[in-house]
Amino acid sequence: MFTRHLHTSRTRRAADTEPQKPKPTTNDNDQTTTTTPPAQNYNYDNYPPFFRRLAMSLPHLPRHSRDDFLKVATGFWARARIRFKWFTIKSFRRFNADDISAFITWFVMSQTLWIFVGTTTFFSVIFATASSLRLQHYIARAISDYLTAETGVTIIFESAIVPKWKDSRISFKNVFISRRPPTVPPPPRQIDRDGFPGSGYDISGHPAYHRVGDEEEDEAKPAVDTEIDVNYSMFDLNVDSIDVTLSLWRWLDGRGLIEDAVIKGVRGTLDRRSVYWDPDNPLDPISFRHVARPGDFELDSLQLEDVLITVYQPDGFRPHTASIFQADIKTFRQQWIFYDFLCAENIVGQFDNCLFSLHKPQSIGRTTEMDLKDGDWGRMSRIRIDGVNIDHLQRATTTEGPISWITSGKVDAVLDIKFPRDPADASQLNAILGEIADAISTSLANNPVLERIPAQRELAKPPLQAPEGEKQKRAGAEGDTSTPRVVIDIDLRFRDLKAAVPLFTRDLSYVNYALIRPIVGFMNANRTLVPIRCRVVKDLADFDGSWTMWESGLMDEISLQVYDAMAYHVTQANMNRRLRTVSLWSLQKTAGAMLSTLRTLVDPVSARVREAYLNGRGLYDVFPPGPIVDF
Repeated sequence: MFTRHLHTSRTRRAADTEPQKPKPTTNDNDQTTTTTPPAQNYNYDNYPPFFRRLAMSLPHLPRHSRDDFLKVATGFWARARIRFKWFTIKSFRRFNADDISAFITWFVMSQTLWIFVGTTTFFSVIFATASSLRLQHYIARAISDYLTAETGVTIIFESAIVPKWKDSRISFKNVFISRRPPTVPPPPRQIDRDGFPGSGYDISGHPAYHRVGDEEEDEAKPAVDTEIDVNYSMFDLNVDSIDVTLSLWRWLDGRGLIEDAVIKGVRGTLDRRSVYWDPDNPLDPISFRHVARPGDFELDSLQLEDVLITVYQPDGFRPHTASIFQADIKTFRQQWIFYDFLCAENIVGQFDNCLFSLHKPQSIGRTTEMDLKDGDWGRMSRIRIDGVNIDHLQRATTTEGPISWITSGKVDAVLDIKFPRDPADASQLNAILGEIADAISTSLANNPVLERIPAQRELAKPPLQAPEGEKQKRAGAEGDTSTPRVVIDIDLRFRDLKAAVPLFTRDLSYVNYALIRPIVGFMNANRTLVPIRCRVVKDLADFDGSWTMWESGLMDEISLQVYDAMAYHVTQANMNRRLRTVSLWSLQKTAGAMLSTLRTLVDPVSARVREAYLNGRGLYDVFPPGPIVDF
């Protein structure tokens, strides 16, 4: 008894010092009173040393472990509760405020880290959970309404959003994208079994089903409200699938939420028949360039497969198709759409039944990477298109150039594009290595094995070339890195040309008006083949914000180079013809004088007779008779 009291006295020392709570009691008059129990003196210091040593030598009571609690647990949830508490706080007491705050902090931080590191996986889990709860239609509608309100383009997800766990992507199936004013309804679309508009392409929009010629003028045009601005391109696109990878880091950096995308199966129409402009007030391409804003998308990779659209141009131009069989674009930025399109790895497609391709040029003895290391350019691309109709070029240029004077014909075009290096990669070491590489490339330039494979066949005669301007000379100068420039070597071959002098020449300058007839006559005289080779140098800033070739001003530069080449050739031909005429006339006069001199030297008598005849004297006056000799 004393041993037990000594053993527990140390644990009760603090309890003995606390005041005891009085116990309530009830008297005969039902009045509650409090009574204080007698205090029990179990202090450790009140016992003799022998008992204190005896209490210290006794073993302590063992602490219960997790296994002890699991043995007395009666169900699954009780065991789970015991295991959870043992895993979190290594005890079986109740959770206090510190534990709950730690749980909340851990959950928030882990979810935040998950969203940043695996954004695609996080949203895939959300979409998979919504699909299991049959809420995918509501989520698709909410995303569609948000994108429509932000972009101004109607975007409808016709099927559920399906995560691709194997590829770590999110797939949007059967997406309908449309841009039209409210008064112009989209074309009728079919309905599938699930109640969503079908993704089938309406083949009635193909150019083969449309009438051409005078019959198009008789067609009734739909009435459009004049108060609504319709001066922009309209389109209706059906996309089979769009696979995207998301990244929250990019969105916080202002580069958009999408990291890369794969688009497959695009069908639709691009309607530009409502676009109009004032001929008296030419449009400035610079004013139509895109202005950079935070949140513009910057994709690290974009892949396109099986894209086919029908294009309708204004002014009754015939409809035509444009398709991309396959495209691999490494970087695709909203601010540099046209520039990134030219920098693509490879693009194969068809434009108005004319095949075109974009790829890297190749050399027989060296690879493309070796050519880039030894040169001043960061990248090279080659665009080739064969047999494109000349009317497409006419609609993209002004009425001042020779392309607008051509009434019919085709053109084969090859463009070798050289892109500058990134200014951030420039350094003194790179400059020294660049000089060494230039010396090596110059010494190996005459080797035919190292020459780049030509894109077209060799000509029997040299092509027409325009004289180099100051910009071309600066671009060709070695070590000119003041302004990054894009150099484009263009090889155009016009075939089956037929040109005519325009009826209205108010848009022509004095020089153009003086050379228009010789140029038209030259094209008609050489209608079989007119080869032109020129170089266009554009500043890199001209591609900033450009989405099309017109906004970058590249088409006008090409037209100007074609005009300069033809005008230079016609001028040189006229000058050579004049020189030949003057030379022939001088030769004739010189030959006549020499013949007269020889005739005078050989037969002086005839010269004196002729002179006498011209002076009106008789023969005997010139030659008096001599003495008569009798034989």
